[in-house]
Amino acid sequence: MRLYIMRHGHAVLPLSASADSDRRLTPEGEQEVATTSQWLAEQAGELDACLISPYIRAQQTGTVAMGRIKTRQRNNLHELTPDSEPSLALAAIAAEIEANDYQQVLVVSHMPLVSYLVHEIDRNKQPPIFPTAAIAVMEFDPHTQRGQFEQLMVAERCAG
Repeated sequence: MRLYIMRHGHAVLPLSASADSDRRLTPEGEQEVATTSQWLAEQAGELDACLISPYIRAQQTGTVAMGRIKTRQRNNLHELTPDSEPSLALAAIAAEIEANDYQQVLVVSHMPLVSYLVHEIDRNKQPPIFPTAAIAVMEFDPHTQRGQFEQLMVAERCAG
């Protein structure tokens, strides 16, 4: 199946919010997400689900993305917060995929988790640095929780 792992868009600085979980996207962040989401819509067509961190900036990213990409389901996963254990996050993602027989899923989360998820899935790939709103494209087997990294798409390449 296809797994798309996306970092949220650019967000306000931590000093601008009462808690890290309350940080919101900036207008620039919303535009980045719109750009990479449009690219993903053209590549993937319809997605089975969007699995999202409960943090506000990730929720906003999911909303912008789903405005561009036809998506059947939207689910929040508490295992997708920035400091989550990668193996537990991956297990939660795989369980959602298997339970629903999803074939194309977008995961919206944070650094450093998104980088660690890529490496957890494809041990031959060092954890990549994700710019905001970047999307990693992965082939993924939820049974083994392993797969292959294909590419990292960033807003600058989508817009150009």
